Amino acid sequence: MNGLGRLRASGQPSAPALERTLPLAAAAFWIAWFSWREMARRRRLLAVAAVMLVPVACTVAWRLLGSAQLFPANVMLANLSMLYLTFLTVLVSLAFGITAVGEEIEEGTIIYYWTRPIGRSAIYIGRLVAAQTVAAALLALSLAACFVVMTVGNSGVVTSRFVELYARSVAVVTLGCAVYTAIFAAMGAGLRRPLIAALIYAFGWEAMTGLIPARVQQLTVVFHLRNLVRNTEAGTSSFPNLLLELLRQLRHEAPLPEWRSLVTLLLVMVVVTGLGAWLLRRKEIFR
Repeated sequence: MNGLGRLRASGQPSAPALERTLPLAAAAFWIAWFSWREMARRRRLLAVAAVMLVPVACTVAWRLLGSAQLFPANVMLANLSMLYLTFLTVLVSLAFGITAVGEEIEEGTIIYYWTRPIGRSAIYIGRLVAAQTVAAALLALSLAACFVVMTVGNSGVVTSRFVELYARSVAVVTLGCAVYTAIFAAMGAGLRRPLIAALIYAFGWEAMTGLIPARVQQLTVVFHLRNLVRNTEAGTSSFPNLLLELLRQLRHEAPLPEWRSLVTLLLVMVVVTGLGAWLLRRKEIFR
């Protein structure tokens, strides 16, 4: 019996069950559970996991080549965090977000969900949560591996500032993954060919506009993620601080408060999640 069939086989008569829609939270949980199992069997998971080894390999090279004298551990970790925030988080979120619902719509298999006593909002939220957690886990594990490589046998680098930067980076990367995945999932639910739009948004708007030292960059997700990292290293010795210093010098203004960036990111995630669920409720599939 497949996963969807198990939702029906819950000990209740089939006919009455079909007349009652499962509660949103329960239905979303089961959809997420079956989606996790489905993702574990996908080659996409292995491909993305292989990409996540690239920064780990860079960190190993940093240790073996003795580059700690040129790039101290704090600076190395700060620049790694920017690699995750500006590229890897977007890439992983795109890989899982676009396919969270869009793949089911494209293949027409989402109709099988619709034949069960499950609301479409629950289907969307369950698929989205599964994609967000898998993507965030891959990113967090990769960053954790980098931290282990940098600290094993090198305990002198483990300072309170270093640990704070690492913990903050993991938290911000996880939040960024949740926001980006929600955006791409909404694109997958609403567009017939979402990949092109997602690529333009991710590597066009976010990549280019997010580097403009002006107030317009506050319209990007990556700006608020960088603002939350707040590298503990002073000055412009690392890429994140260099951008912040450039913004302050050109605009002659104080940095955006962290709480505003946090609220903005959470608001974006809630809004696009609601939009994606609304788009799926209006979706018509003809097969």
